[in-house]
Amino acid sequence: MIDQFITFSLIAVNTLINILFLKCFFPKERYSNKDILYICLLIMEGVIVSISLRAFIIAKLILNLLAGIIVTIFIFHVSWKRSIIYNLFFFGLSASVEIVVLLVFQYVFSVNNYSELNNENGAAIMEIICYLFMLLIIVIINLVHNKNMVARLDTKGWIAFVMYPVITLGVISLLINIPQDQISQKVFRIVFAFAVCMLFLSIMQFYLLENIMQREAEIYRKQALIDQAEHVNQMYRSLSEEREIQKARTHDYLNHLNALLVLAEQNKSAEEISYLKEQIGLESDCVDIIDTGDAVINAVLNIKFREAKKKGITMPLMIDDLSNLRINESDIVTILSNILDNAIDAAEQCDTKKIVLQISKNEQERKLFIDSSNTCLADSYNDKHRYTTKTDKDNHGYGIMNIKYAVEKNNGECIIDTKDGIFRIIITIPL
Repeated sequence: MIDQFITFSLIAVNTLINILFLKCFFPKERYSNKDILYICLLIMEGVIVSISLRAFIIAKLILNLLAGIIVTIFIFHVSWKRSIIYNLFFFGLSASVEIVVLLVFQYVFSVNNYSELNNENGAAIMEIICYLFMLLIIVIINLVHNKNMVARLDTKGWIAFVMYPVITLGVISLLINIPQDQISQKVFRIVFAFAVCMLFLSIMQFYLLENIMQREAEIYRKQALIDQAEHVNQMYRSLSEEREIQKARTHDYLNHLNALLVLAEQNKSAEEISYLKEQIGLESDCVDIIDTGDAVINAVLNIKFREAKKKGITMPLMIDDLSNLRINESDIVTILSNILDNAIDAAEQCDTKKIVLQISKNEQERKLFIDSSNTCLADSYNDKHRYTTKTDKDNHGYGIMNIKYAVEKNNGECIIDTKDGIFRIIITIPL
């Protein structure tokens, strides 16, 4: 009974590792009931072939490969060629890992301690170690190809993730170091079954981890969309208010001219000059002073510049010509609006109210650089990368996360630093 359980479990583990490996190259958000059925059929095919063709290794490999190719096509909806290539890649990688593990066993373990690598127990131990290495390779591939998923794990998450593989490795190490003549076959099978269960749990944990990360990414996307909509609405409200102000000023234009005419006719040059200065000052407060060559960026920067000015915040700007910028308008609105909203909120609470924003475009490197620094309180930025100066920290502080999401979406990098009361964010986005 234990032998059948171990055989079934090892085939299930190999199948799930195969699916995990393929998922690295064929991204799939969730599995349908039909997909789960295909996986179960693939496991059953492996069990039947393993039992019926135990003595025919080549035939067994060919049938398993064909079944894997067919199931890959149905689950991931890829072409025959791609399915064949990546399944062959998986089989080749698995064989390479097995050879490496065999060589390591031969080199590390002496004949007295582990006499026969090819006996049933030795083969079973090497098989589960190979699966552990394959799982490690899959994690590395995910880190390289899918940085927004597994790479988001914090220290506690990584500790929880590696717990099962470490326990499995510990059990296998125990089996290796116990001389074969000091342990009964039944005890070996029970302990080995426990190790297989731990490995199976490691794989299931990886599936659950991916599911959690996908849900988190979906939350980020929804939050980013809400944030973009909020900033776009804010822009439209500001532009609408400015239009009403401009209409009112146009209506009063003739009245101002009449007032100037009366002052000129009465030779009251001093009063006329004073009146002109007053009107010029009022107009300068409403005229857009920032022109980057991009209408959307102009709207964001002018609105935030006037908002900072009303709050007594000094805000020098160094902006290159940003015309023909190949970045999604919603993303650039999210990035700049959140940067300046956070900067204004933080600087407003400081004695020295200052924001410095530099946006440059390097044509040779084909990169856009955004460098913003502002005065801030010491505890405004915490280790969870949620920056907020508001008292309701649970419902605020998503600006930085939305910035990071928009930057990562455009294959960019975001560096954040706070030192000596200065909060700085540097963003690099390829053009």
